[in-house]
Amino acid sequence: MSKIPSKNKNKLCLPNSFNTFSNCKIILDCTEIKTDTTRVSMAVQKATFSSYKHYHTLKTLISMAPNGVVTFVSDLFPGSTSDKIITLKSGFLSQLEPGDLILADKGFLICDILPPNVYLNIPPFLDTPQFTPEQVLPTETISKARIHIERAIQRIKCYRILDQIPTSLLLQADCVLKVVASLTNFQYPLIKEIQKQM
Repeated sequence: MSKIPSKNKNKLCLPNSFNTFSNCKIILDCTEIKTDTTRVSMAVQKATFSSYKHYHTLKTLISMAPNGVVTFVSDLFPGSTSDKIITLKSGFLSQLEPGDLILADKGFLICDILPPNVYLNIPPFLDTPQFTPEQVLPTETISKARIHIERAIQRIKCYRILDQIPTSLLLQADCVLKVVASLTNFQYPLIKEIQKQM
């Protein structure tokens, strides 16, 4: 899970929900895992407090190929770390090539750090009281493709070892997360079309 597959490899098993995004290399998202902070310093407690979750977390960047396979899992970062900083520090950007397309959530504002000619497709922001008809279709199309990363993350979080990482496992937490993510790739495919191809 350290090497992201090429666009050509992805095209061999591209589900219908990605027909509009034929040059999509990966779908990207960050997720947070609850952690115990009983025996750590105040500085660590401050860094791990997630203002989004309202408890202490560790955060990771996860990417998935269009066929539903988890392809990259970063090391864990303190929960207060932004998606942009994790993307920069994870080593993920070095695997992107010109012409690659990334699908992500609209909060994933990383356009300014992407390598040249790598594209980010996120749903449009709502800047009016309601989406216009021109905004509805792209929003639905991106959401239908991007929803699979949410399902992959849900599978990873089904492993109870990730319910809450205790202080005693902090040093091994990166390895635990990556093993769990790898194990989810051995389960039946997330996308029914891919199941039929197997």
